[in-house]
Formats: sequence, structure tokens, C-alpha cells
Amino acid sequence: MSLTSEISTKNSWVNRFFKARLPHVNDFVKREGSAVKSMSTEVALLDKGAARTIGTAFDYRLRLHYRDDLSKSRVMNHGVARMQLVGSGLGAGIDSLWAKSTQSLLQRPPIGSEDLMARTSVVLAWIHDGFRSGGRWSSGMMQIAASLDNGEPPTWHGYAAAVDPDVACEVTSLMQLATPRLPVADVICGPVFDGSPFVKGADADMIVDGCLYDVKTTAHPRDRLPVNVRQLLGYALLDWYDGYRLDRVGFYFARQGRWKDWPLEQLVRETTGDAHATLAGLRDQFRALAEEHSPRRRWVRRIRSNVGSSRNPTRNHPAFA
Repeated sequence: MSLTSEISTKNSWVNRFFKARLPHVNDFVKREGSAVKSMSTEVALLDKGAARTIGTAFDYRLRLHYRDDLSKSRVMNHGVARMQLVGSGLGAGIDSLWAKSTQSLLQRPPIGSEDLMARTSVVLAWIHDGFRSGGRWSSGMMQIAASLDNGEPPTWHGYAAAVDPDVACEVTSLMQLATPRLPVADVICGPVFDGSPFVKGADADMIVDGCLYDVKTTAHPRDRLPVNVRQLLGYALLDWYDGYRLDRVGFYFARQGRWKDWPLEQLVRETTGDAHATLAGLRDQFRALAEEHSPRRRWVRRIRSNVGSSRNPTRNHPAFA
């Protein structure tokens, strides 16, 4: 499961870790939530059914802005591979042609209008969803694959034609709000962490000058702030060996056009309720639990099946003490 799913799933090892070691997240949110709730919405959510796609597309629109090399993205490459393996239902030859064409285009970022960039971001979101879902094809991506079978040469303009203009327009509005607010410093897009393989290759949105930001496109950011703060902390904990030298974490609320961040060590102390808690100490505990638990999942299930035991293998782990 992804990091967010692990955090939200009752009795997952990540969920249990957060309950045991960071029990005061909700108290932190109560103190900080009023400031987030008071942020006015500048870009309305017009289509709730497309909200998830728009959120992912806006993440990729930011990556295009910062000229991130998507041809090296694990999510993009594995997404294409998984979708080819599952197939679109249009025929193996078409699936192979689509995969080859898409991998070629990922090496050539689109150049053009904001509308093209927004539409391309939606296409990238479809590939992202293909990765996360194990190979699912959106109707738009199937339309793209079918057009390739008609002999049309692969171009970003051709791919973009399959995107709903209303969805693209909403991504454009989010980008227009963000552009004057975006940092000009060096930005690391889509960072992955030492512990990412233990939670389905979790990658964050961006790091700016040692601050890890998660981008949220929700119209009501206060509502999901508890789980989103846990997600931020989870990313920071996955940076086991402090490779990114993080010292702050925060959010960019895209529909409100607002940034919000906090010192990481302060957040650790407040959410643990321990004035002596450190990020390094929590990382060590998180890493030990991940390394112990994840490789044993199938083995533990097999043992349980053989002996009929219902014991939780993490019950006595020191991370839950």
C-alpha cells in the first residue's frame, strides 16, 4: 500500500506506529487548523468527479514548470510498463505501440501554450494512476492508444486532444494562481526516500531549501489536515539517513494560493508529546519496524495459517512501547 493508505488503514504497521509514537497530531491540528480553515478559496472545485485527477495533474504541471526529467521517473516508467502488461483491450500491438510512443515522448518535454501544458499534465496523471492502480487505463488514454493505431504520429499535441477541456482549464487556473507564488530557488521535484520501497515507492511533491512541501488541491484543506500532517511526517521519517537535510515541512494549498510550513523538530516534539524526542530517533524506530515487518508479511501470514494464531507480529516491537 501507499504511505497514505498505510497511515489510514487500521492496524497497518504504519498506522500503529503513528498511534503509538505520534499520538498528538490531532492536538497539533486543533492549534493550527483555524489558520488553514480561514484561507479563502481562489479557484473553485467545479467537478468533484475529476478532483483526484486534477490534483495529480497539478503536481505534474509543477514538475513541467521546473523542467523535471520525467523520462527518469520511476512512476512514469513503471506506469507505462504496468499499463502495457495489463493491456487496453485494443490489442497487444496497439498496447506495445502506445508504450513505445509514450516512453519516447517522456524524453521530449512539451513546449507550447499553457493549455498544452495543462492537458499534458492530465495525460501524465493518467499514467500515474496506471502505476498506482496496477495498470488501469483511463478512457482518455484508451482514446490516445486508438489514435496511434490510425497511423497518427505520436505528439504531445495529439495526446492532449484526448483531455477534457474543462479539466485542463481547471489545472490552468491553479497554475495561473501559483505562478507568481512559486519559489525561484532550486527545487527538487518528486523526491523519493531511503524507506520509499517499503511503502510502494512513496514519493513526495517538492523540496525547497530544506523544506518538504506537499501540494494539496482540496477546496477544504482543514478537513483532511490530520491525515495530511501524518503524511508529511511519514515522508520525513522515510528519509532514514537524512539525505535531503530536511529542517521544515509544510503544504502549498493550491486552490487558496497559500504556503504553510513548520520547523520539523518542533513538529516532532509537539506530535509525540515528548520534549526530548528527535527526528533522528523516530527515523531509527521507523526504519527498524519497516525492515522487520515488510519482508515478513508473507512469511507471517503463512505461519498464521499453519498454526491458527491470531497474534500480531508487531505487538511487542519496541517502536510501539
